[in-house]
Amino acid sequence: MKFVRDYARKHPEKYTELRKNLKSARSDLFYDEHVSKAVMNALGIMVLIPVLMYLVPYMGKLPAFSVLSLFDKILSYPLVYVIGSLIAGYVTYSLYIYSPKFKASSRKTNIDVMLPHVASFCYGMSKGGTTVYDIFKELSTKEHIYGEAAIEAGYIVRDVELLGSDLISAMKETSRTTPSPTFKEFLENLIPMAEGGANIHEYFSVKMDQYFEHAKKTQERFIKTLELICEVYVVAFVAVPIFLLITLITIGMLNASQSPFLYQMLYIGLPVGSIALLVIIDAISPKEDLGMKYGTHHLLKKTFSIREEDMSEEEYKKMVEGYEKKKRFRRIFDVLKNPFAPMVEQPLYALIIGVPLMVLPFVLLEEAFDKQAMLGLILVLFPTSVAFEYKLRRLAKIEKSIPDFLRRLAEINEIGLTLKHAIGMILRSDIGVLSTEVKRIWLDLEWGAEMKEALTRFEDRVGTPALRRAVTLIVKASEVNDSTKDVLLIAAEDAENMMSMRAMRFETGFIYLATVYIAFGTFLYVCYSISMEFLPSVTSMGESLMDVDEIVSTMFLTCGVLGFFAGLVTGQMAEGRIMSGLKHSIICLLLTYAVFTLLMNY
Repeated sequence: MKFVRDYARKHPEKYTELRKNLKSARSDLFYDEHVSKAVMNALGIMVLIPVLMYLVPYMGKLPAFSVLSLFDKILSYPLVYVIGSLIAGYVTYSLYIYSPKFKASSRKTNIDVMLPHVASFCYGMSKGGTTVYDIFKELSTKEHIYGEAAIEAGYIVRDVELLGSDLISAMKETSRTTPSPTFKEFLENLIPMAEGGANIHEYFSVKMDQYFEHAKKTQERFIKTLELICEVYVVAFVAVPIFLLITLITIGMLNASQSPFLYQMLYIGLPVGSIALLVIIDAISPKEDLGMKYGTHHLLKKTFSIREEDMSEEEYKKMVEGYEKKKRFRRIFDVLKNPFAPMVEQPLYALIIGVPLMVLPFVLLEEAFDKQAMLGLILVLFPTSVAFEYKLRRLAKIEKSIPDFLRRLAEINEIGLTLKHAIGMILRSDIGVLSTEVKRIWLDLEWGAEMKEALTRFEDRVGTPALRRAVTLIVKASEVNDSTKDVLLIAAEDAENMMSMRAMRFETGFIYLATVYIAFGTFLYVCYSISMEFLPSVTSMGESLMDVDEIVSTMFLTCGVLGFFAGLVTGQMAEGRIMSGLKHSIICLLLTYAVFTLLMNY
């Protein structure tokens, strides 16, 4: 929309905040284009909303959406369509205009979480004698490790290499536009030290300790927030469903026509509310890389001088085809040798097993459909949960052994041996789950690979966050100096700090784990009491409009929905990962099935 862009260009003072937010969000759009898109989206929504409002009365006639019939009278006034359209357009425009601010806020969180590790990286690099500019240049290439902080470093490098700025001016510009006040303070305090040629590594050392302490305090504040969320969860998703069930029974005794409204509140309200809660917890969570994962594989190429041989084009093509055939055969052989390896690396691949298992209850059991569906859900979740937990525990063992491995390397390197010989000596001792991987490093070195190549392959095979950061430091330090003791100790300390924060999160998370299980157990007990004591006593007094089987079926489905989402919420609160909640969802669903089948004879 050209006239909107022209208006925005003529009145830049009205969009000062937007321009600042676009820079902080590192957006590629100019502010006038962003305003134009905001207006276009708002106009589109203003046209769409009246159409949807017009369809609401027709949707209210459907049994599944009968609750919408409550709005029939309101929607009979034309003015409502106009007001609704204007409000929707204004909200859409405002959200789009403020979206860079939301993105900048997300980047701020990511930068602040990574700053302790960035300070460790800078400390290790400066200890090896690397200049400030080279530190930022190397940091800018590690976006897969340091996230948004690496992007900020990239803007410093861009200003120096492409725009011709000096390092000090580039740091000042980045400190002015970064969304993180902490990173801004980090750069502003670094500038006079870089100008004066002071011992920069001492500054990085102080900042590393300072930022880790700040990260711990941030996590403590987050834990207190989780306590409040946990209380809200118990009230909103346990007490309220109990109230609705009791109300449903009461209405069923008097007027069954109101029951569908309560069904929709239970079956729609619980999932929507739980998903909203998961989104809120994820939004306020410190984004530490708690979800350990494998790194991206790097293809390391090396060229060799070979003797030229006479070979026809046909012979060459034949040899290439033979080589490609062997590669395909090798891949098939690897899959047959360990068919579960892809599932361990990517747990969602386990759905290949889970989806066929889901069909078994419908084929083998003569039960009600809702019970078959619950068993099917358990079976489809089980393989994925097992694969994820196996991967998590394996990588957790590896991460636990990394600090000890790095400290042993540092001790051996301190006596004057090179990093290669230090690795060879460590092989003679037991270093736990890392023994096999370290042996493969040694074999790579023995076969002529450089230290950088061997360590990069090591990172590819294991790829935990602590190891990725350690390998990055060690590789750069070994390129500058054979003495890497200080860098190894810094990497070990960085790994230990990360694990201590993770342990703190897990210890406090156990409280929320217990709270959710107790709340869900209470809900099951209430359902048991209603089914086994209250309903029989009411029906024995005479005729009523209440359908007992329907009430019990409603309680069963409500427990299933509540149990599934309670598990996911538990995983998100206790361990910071929704996937960790799958095992809790399975347990809650099994408890529901067992209680209703064995104790309530459903």
